[in-house]
Parts: sequence; C-alpha cells; structure tokens
Amino acid sequence: MKFSKSTINWVVAILVSLGAASPSLGQLSPLLSNSALIKGLENPATTDVTSPLLYEAESDPAVLPLRLNEDWFWGPIIPSLGRAAAALSDTELSKEAENPVTRIITLPLRYEAEFNEGPYKATKDTFEIDQAVVPFILNADWALITRTKFPAVIQPPKKLREDWESGLSNGYTTFFLSPEHGTTFFWGAGPVLYYPSATNKALGVNKWGSGPSVAFLKKDAGPWVVGVVVNNIWSFGGPPHSSDRTNSFLLNPVITYHFGNGWSVGSSPNITANWLSKNGQQWTVPIGGGIEKVFRLGAQRMKLSVDAYYNAIRPTAGNDTALVQVTLTLLFPP
Repeated sequence: MKFSKSTINWVVAILVSLGAASPSLGQLSPLLSNSALIKGLENPATTDVTSPLLYEAESDPAVLPLRLNEDWFWGPIIPSLGRAAAALSDTELSKEAENPVTRIITLPLRYEAEFNEGPYKATKDTFEIDQAVVPFILNADWALITRTKFPAVIQPPKKLREDWESGLSNGYTTFFLSPEHGTTFFWGAGPVLYYPSATNKALGVNKWGSGPSVAFLKKDAGPWVVGVVVNNIWSFGGPPHSSDRTNSFLLNPVITYHFGNGWSVGSSPNITANWLSKNGQQWTVPIGGGIEKVFRLGAQRMKLSVDAYYNAIRPTAGNDTALVQVTLTLLFPP
C-alpha cells in the first residue's frame, strides 16, 4: 500500500499535533515516543524524540517495518541515539557496536588462539561470548546496560606429563548504569558479577566474585572512536594465599578509525594484571590491532573483526607470546 506526498504531509501534521497532546491517548502515546517518519540517509532534522521525527533512511526498505511510498517509511527510534535504529548506516552501526554502553543488543561470538602456551608450546583455544550487550531502558534519564562474557577453553598442559583440559572457564556480567542523554560522550558505572562456572580448577576458580567497573566512550560524526573499560574482580571467600581465589584487573582501551561503508581499523587489547601472582609476573600487555567490516546477511546485520596481538609484557618470557582473534558480532538494532 502506497500513500501520496500530500497524504504524508497530513499524517505528519496530525502526528506532530498528537505528540504534543496529553498522555491520555492510551497506546498511541508510546507509539509516538518510540517511532518516527523516515526519509533518505541524512541526520535527523531534530533530536526531540518525544514526537514524530523526520529522518532520512537507508535505500533498502527491508530493514524498516512499513514503507509508506517511494520516499517515506515508518520505523523505531533509539532514544539515546536520537534517530531511528534502522536508519543507521554501516559505519554508524560499527561505531555503535564498539560502545560498551550501547542501546542496541549485540552478540559477539569470538574464537581466540593463544600461541606458545605451556611447556609444549601448544595453542590454547578459546570460544566465547565476548561482552554481549543487552540494554534495559529504566526511565527517561537512565538505562541499565548488561555486558556478559562467557568462555569455553581447550587448554594445553601447564606442566610436563599433565593432560590437556577443556571445559568452561569463569564468566561474568557487568551491570552499567548509564545516562540516557549522551550524544557524543557515553559513560557507565556499576558492579561486575563473577560466576563460579569453571568446570575444573585448571580452567578457573569455583567461587563467586564481584568488583567495580567503569566505561567511557567518545564518538561523533568524525572517523575516530575512543573509549575504555576498566574493572577489578575479587572472589569471595577462601584463605588469603589459596590458589582458588581471584584478584584480577582489566584495562580494555578502544581506539578505532572508520573509513566508511562499514570498514574500520583499530585496537582493543585486554590489558590484565593478576594481583595474586609474584612481582614481575602480574601483567599481560598485548600490542596490536585488526580490521573490521559491518555487512548484512539477509536481514541480519553483523560485524566481522580479525585481530592479532603480541604480548609485549607477559608473566613468562617464553610463553603466551601472541594471539589471534576472529569475532563475529550479531547486531540487533530495534
């Protein structure tokens, strides 16, 4: 079904009037608060998300719920982005996927190969959900952003004549409280919940844990995205010098340059410290980076990243020298 431009003009006028009316409109009021008229591919004419907005959208109408005619569409809004989610270009979506407190659902699936592991100089394989994001809008001012990491590991022996180990390692979820009014600068802060999910002692600890975490990210219309995530996790219980304990620090900087059409290069190393290790054996500092591309498979939008890092600082000089990561992130803009 198609509509003429004059009909669209009448619809715009009526909806804008309704958007300024009282909330007694019942189910129509949430519709006006969470949707928009969309056209083309430019920035929105306004960032007032409490009434219908005029947007420019992608040329492919399949990503939008309703096509009104050749020019106009109806689609959902992400309030914190100030525009319709379906109108995000590949580059904008790539930037949003790097935001630790994004308002879109992301599911990163990662394979990581760590080389020169243990006395046999073998490869440690990790398959994991790597910081999957599920956002919850609490009210007009605040959102709760959950980020979950859950690894499965195939690990070489740590000592001669020991066996290979495989199973789950410890996962955790971060709960960021984040303000809803960010446009170029985003932040969140909250606790980490650490799970006793390790299937044996070689792969992790059988204890719950927690600690603080903060995240910051700066992005705008330019090509650069810069951010950081920091946390420290302590396990609960256990004697002070027990091996079945965790006291670990994570510093995850993000710096990316976007070329357009969903292509980008960047670096996001996991810099870690194990405070329970001996002096001189606490830090692991990777140096490197990779290339990324946002693309579409049918209606599903996703991002593929390939990264390589060299551990310039590591607990043991001959071990864990380098790693390669391949990450496929499924993106679910509303």
